[in-house]
Amino acid sequence: MKIFKKQSDQLISKVVILSIIFGFAAGVVGQIVADVYVDPYQQDLLYPNLNINGNIGSNIPELRRVNRFLGIEQDFEVSKSINKVEPSLAGIYRKKSGSNNPLNEIYLPDELLTNGFILTSDGWLVSFGNAFESLATSNLVVLYQGKVYDIDELITDSTTEVVFLKIAAGNLPVVVLGNSGEANLGQLAIVINNLDEAVVVNIKNPNYLEVSSANNYVISSEQYGKAILLTNDLEQTFLGSPLVNLAGEVIGVIKQVDDGLVTAVPIDQFRSIILDVLRSSIVKRPLLGVDYIDLASINGLSKDLTQGLNQGALIWKNPSRNTPAFAADLREDDIILNIDGQAVDSNSNLTQLIQQYQAGDQIDIEILRDGQTLSRTATLVIDLD
Repeated sequence: MKIFKKQSDQLISKVVILSIIFGFAAGVVGQIVADVYVDPYQQDLLYPNLNINGNIGSNIPELRRVNRFLGIEQDFEVSKSINKVEPSLAGIYRKKSGSNNPLNEIYLPDELLTNGFILTSDGWLVSFGNAFESLATSNLVVLYQGKVYDIDELITDSTTEVVFLKIAAGNLPVVVLGNSGEANLGQLAIVINNLDEAVVVNIKNPNYLEVSSANNYVISSEQYGKAILLTNDLEQTFLGSPLVNLAGEVIGVIKQVDDGLVTAVPIDQFRSIILDVLRSSIVKRPLLGVDYIDLASINGLSKDLTQGLNQGALIWKNPSRNTPAFAADLREDDIILNIDGQAVDSNSNLTQLIQQYQAGDQIDIEILRDGQTLSRTATLVIDLD
């Protein structure tokens, strides 16, 4: 009997010990779960005046886990987008001459003229800025990853004022070009410069036309006029920077940073000329030769001019001689309804439709003249400007 009692006591002791161990482990796991999922802000509630983040206050706002999760997810997407684009950023500076003091050869942040981003792995970059107009190419350099590069080629697209640069480098990381046509009102985007600075912005208007007088509504079939308007008041150090969506795709280039107005050139406005620039170092834009008013963008014109329409391109004056529009018998007060069956409307104005083509392409134009629908044919030529 004593033998059995001894064995029973040993069994009970083992059970008690195991129970204590499992109980302790369960308590630790339970506390971790409670800290992470149930009440991760317990410390703030117990010690509301403890200055952890530099802010002292006694009013604790209600924290909802769903909203906090969305914020973390958004921050994660922003960070991913920045990491995709940042390796492809470069800065454009005024070239420095030799100096007896090596410190004078250092390029300072406030000496940045404009930014650029790498388009091809063999050294083509995209940029924007009036520095390219005021300074000779030989007086400019590109700074990338701590190295200084001379500019071998510089090509300006007169339609958008976007600049293409070529440097002698290879195996460079390139950006991914997105679709600026998919940019929506209020959409979140990011602007990143070469100084390791990034700003989250919202798209205030994806089809912004700066209007100071009614004359601004008269635009050319060779000038876009419209830009992407952003909400944030950026500094000049963001000029030429890429506008990036949350997929890490470049959808625009910052062109204006002044007086609280920040705009970007949509990527779709110069996408069609990129291959020509890369192949032949020449910008080949098609020319129709029409000055017009986009009826989808205005209100108040008389019915005699609009002919009862609220979309289309109203030709504002007779086209100049030696233009495809003149040869196609397009006239003042004609309204261009469509190009090759593509409607001229709020989604695509005349400039956007024409700039889809190449010089030498023949296009069918449907117009409304004095209430009568007519068809015309034009052959586009190269815009020499």
